[in-house]
Amino acid sequence: MNNIIIHPSSENSVLITWPEKICPNQHQQILKTLSLLNTELNNVSDPVVFESIASYNSIMIYYYFNKISFQQLKKRISDCIELVINTNKAVQEKSLTIEIPVYYGEEAGWDLSNVAKQCQLSLKEIITLHSQQVYRSYALGFTPGFCYLGTLNEQLVLPRKATPRLQVPKGAVAIAEQQTAVYPNSSPGGWHIIGQTPVDLYQQNKEAFTPLIQVGQQVKFTEIDKATYLELAGKPPFTEEKH
Repeated sequence: MNNIIIHPSSENSVLITWPEKICPNQHQQILKTLSLLNTELNNVSDPVVFESIASYNSIMIYYYFNKISFQQLKKRISDCIELVINTNKAVQEKSLTIEIPVYYGEEAGWDLSNVAKQCQLSLKEIITLHSQQVYRSYALGFTPGFCYLGTLNEQLVLPRKATPRLQVPKGAVAIAEQQTAVYPNSSPGGWHIIGQTPVDLYQQNKEAFTPLIQVGQQVKFTEIDKATYLELAGKPPFTEEKH
């Protein structure tokens, strides 16, 4: 546990950090720890934690400081981490793979040609490398339904765009550095757009917000043609206005 740090980030929150790396085994340990913590600390009649969030290499816990001190909470967190590390009693991660259809045509993949040039690959090679990989969902953010997926094939690794777009369309499938993602809504963004999906990344009603992808799940992109996209979306892909 020497490389795992537990420290307060405010009067009612604790940040637990693991080594800063993208690693499926470490991420599985993080999710198992989170699951165990929620079980141990959230007694139905008297919960101690009111929110917890996992990311690539960390867990943020928000707790009722009038019910438990930081030192008491730190001890219980340490015990849970030790249990996960030394035994297999934590809940097993979900094995469900989410399949997301993608139209990679150049009208949908606004940056597809530039990505191919920078990576010195053909358009078909870009599509094949992106769609043959099975990705892990590591974290949620920066907007509702946006999920960071890794790890991208090393041949596709590029830095983010030097100048972000003011508007990226809903459903844009994009890559940046070692990650790929789908934009759930129209928003600014600096990732390279290589395709679009007709699938909604979340469902929302008055009772609940339900993301399509949960942290810890596996995701695979499946290539579709324009006709299939039109059938699923009911409208053509968004095209970029040239200035």
